[in-house]
Amino acid sequence: MGTIFIAGSYGVGKSTLCSALSKALTIPAYSAGDLISNVNGEQYGANKAVKDKEANQDLLAMEIKKKLEQYPTILLAGHFCIFNKLNCVEELPHSVFEKISIERILLLEADPEQILANLSVRDKKKYENQQIERLIREERRVAEEISQKCNRNLHIHHMTFDASDLKKCYDLLSSEVQAV
Repeated sequence: MGTIFIAGSYGVGKSTLCSALSKALTIPAYSAGDLISNVNGEQYGANKAVKDKEANQDLLAMEIKKKLEQYPTILLAGHFCIFNKLNCVEELPHSVFEKISIERILLLEADPEQILANLSVRDKKKYENQQIERLIREERRVAEEISQKCNRNLHIHHMTFDASDLKKCYDLLSSEVQAV
């Protein structure tokens, strides 16, 4: 099948949901940031600073290709947009999304206040509400563009951070995964 891309802003719950979906669907799950840092050695902890987004996306495409040689379908947690060093939103190069064999896009969204709380606990970093709102807006805009450009289904799920997230996303994806 290919890559089921689980996208969303920082702190929206991509990794947690991917891990649960991986177990439920018996599909391996990966984090785009982890795959990149395993090759280039950069660590993307609380600061999230990226030195060379274009080179990183090439690394990601190579790593995804290797994973898809091992497994017919994978879950990939990642972003369409990131913050740069000045905490301004930057789009990732669109070309990478064609290279990573996206079959489905699941965009996770949540209330900005909840994302801010999650980031405060997880990363011990404070962002401004307007920064997170802009990131959420831009993530959706680019997800819609990539969905149209690649002719792939885009599903948007509003996170409630309870068991219903896994159930709804499992129900959404399980029929698509089994249909292939």
